[in-house]
Amino acid sequence: MAARRPTERCGSSAHRAQRRTVGAFLAAAATVSALAGCHSSSTATTQTDSRSYSVRGHVRTLVVTAHVGDVRVTAGNGVEISVTQHDVFRGPAPTIRHRLAAGTLSLTSHCAVHEVCSVSYAITVPRATTVRISDDLGTVRLSALTGQVIVTVNAGQIDLSSLSGPVEATTKAGSIIGQHLSSAHATLRVSTGEIDVAFSATPAAVSAITDIGAVILRVPSNVSYDVVTSATVGHIAVRVTQDTAAPRTITATTKIGSITIEPAAS
Repeated sequence: MAARRPTERCGSSAHRAQRRTVGAFLAAAATVSALAGCHSSSTATTQTDSRSYSVRGHVRTLVVTAHVGDVRVTAGNGVEISVTQHDVFRGPAPTIRHRLAAGTLSLTSHCAVHEVCSVSYAITVPRATTVRISDDLGTVRLSALTGQVIVTVNAGQIDLSSLSGPVEATTKAGSIIGQHLSSAHATLRVSTGEIDVAFSATPAAVSAITDIGAVILRVPSNVSYDVVTSATVGHIAVRVTQDTAAPRTITATTKIGSITIEPAAS
């Protein structure tokens, strides 16, 4: 069947406007990130604290709710969950809790208002663990997991590597970067920033949406895809085989930015 042809709207003036607008929004986001923890009037010395612990028991779901700080979750070979936590604060120490109930391990951290503070986690979990993360400000990195992943970040980058379960990733100001994904279903959303994700196995359904920023998707090229694209201002390039009757779907949209869908490196 005839492939669906994307509509392109591009021109020298549009591209210049696009670059100016994207640059302005990203600069504003960077400023917000830089100032997020810098309103402290405290003269206290900056303190650091690190601790590690293990969680035994049948844990099916990990839930992390972080105020400010990076979160890294990696799959391990055992059934135990290990947590390393690193705190940096000036003034009151952050409020940190962990709770295990009904197969769900919940980790929460919160900084005092107007104080310099961050709580970062490095967590190792069984591969099939369902992971749900909500982070106000920081970078989230997930790798080698086979369970469902749901990540929401207000400002910061989401880094996905070697995941095979369903993925839902959202960041308001930042980027979503992915490599070696074999997930059948992936939903990726960015308000201001880039989506750049590569699949090592053929996905069944991918949705990549950004308001301001580029979308780059790399997928196996040995099959055809039903591709739907839309860019209000920007260039669209689809270099994989398209077929509106294909059972595999790719949806990529941006208001201001480019869209590229191309074969993944073999």
